[in-house]
Amino acid sequence: MTQMKRKGYSRNFKLSRAGESINNISSSMMLVLFPWIVLSITNSSFLTGLEFAMSDLPLSASFLVGYYLTKLKRKKTIEVGVTAVRALILLFIFVVFLTGDKFYELISIFIGYFATSWTEDISSQIGGYWEKEFMDEDQYQSGISLSNFLNMLVILVSYVMAGLFIAIGIDLAFPLLILGYAVSTILRSFIKPKSEEAQEEQEEQPHSFKEGISYVWKNKILRYLMIRNLLTSLAFGGFLVVIEVLVKFRYAGSPFVLTVLLVGAMIGGVVGSKLGSNVKGNPRKVIGVLTAAYIPMVIFIPFSPSYIFIIPDSFLLMLTSQIDGVVFSTLFFKATPKDYMLQVHGVHNTFSLFPAVVSSVILGAIIQFISLDWAFYAIAILVVGQILVIWKAKEIGDVNMEEQN
Repeated sequence: MTQMKRKGYSRNFKLSRAGESINNISSSMMLVLFPWIVLSITNSSFLTGLEFAMSDLPLSASFLVGYYLTKLKRKKTIEVGVTAVRALILLFIFVVFLTGDKFYELISIFIGYFATSWTEDISSQIGGYWEKEFMDEDQYQSGISLSNFLNMLVILVSYVMAGLFIAIGIDLAFPLLILGYAVSTILRSFIKPKSEEAQEEQEEQPHSFKEGISYVWKNKILRYLMIRNLLTSLAFGGFLVVIEVLVKFRYAGSPFVLTVLLVGAMIGGVVGSKLGSNVKGNPRKVIGVLTAAYIPMVIFIPFSPSYIFIIPDSFLLMLTSQIDGVVFSTLFFKATPKDYMLQVHGVHNTFSLFPAVVSSVILGAIIQFISLDWAFYAIAILVVGQILVIWKAKEIGDVNMEEQN
């Protein structure tokens, strides 16, 4: 029997992915470079965790952002504008770094990281809203898998570049960071979502914030997904901080070791995001098995006699998380109607991603005042909580994953 050819992705989807990928080059490099700068200046794991937490702090108001974005019509203008603002923020930080004053460098990083993360939250919510519009329902799993695959490739390249700039001079990275956001702004300006008139006709009476919260709570699939992701954020929100501290103090702060570990993880992410498109069967069982696999992989790291052994472990950890992520996002898209997407996305960011702020601070404090090893044990304990949530979430098992042609 002749198989039907899969429908291609729309022009808007391709432009959206291209803009997001270029944007993520800068964002991913910042994710490595900025905590490293703070750690190098202060030698404080706690302050590094606090700085890392700044990237998630804007998510505390994400549910309000989602609500007001629903009411606003010119989402493309907002998306292009906030991307351009990120370039200007990085330009400001670069100018401060040219002064050579370490105190002002720290202040600019804390303030700048918060500001860029706030604009990233806006972009993320509009991007999620657009993806629902730019993809057909039977493209969700494959489209999300493709998006994650591209994102992992971008992060892989970004981490290599970040390691290089740590070795040769972080100041030299700023022009590239600014350029990434500038190019992303240009690409996003070519996106043509449905007309403003059509938006006004369809969104004349947006759902209230209370209705958005109520919808999430009554939808058992979304409710369990968010509770589970809350625990995931608490566990892994500060994981990169822990890895950077591990390299800084256990492996003599070697940029080479940091780069090798991050590259190993991202290669796993690339493979995992690709494999995620082929997942079939009961999604609850799939997520449960993948979540349980995190525990031995996390606990192994502090016992490793050499960073060489952490490389395959980080590969498997990221591979697992990306397959998990594709399944999670597919369930999220299937369970959320488009007219609720912005508000549900905002609620999701606030209640299940914002805890990453707490994670970064707590893990940094555990390292500072107890030990590095106990940071890994704390992560594993929180993973156990995720397993219990998945065990109870029987409704997730009723969702059919996309059949592959």
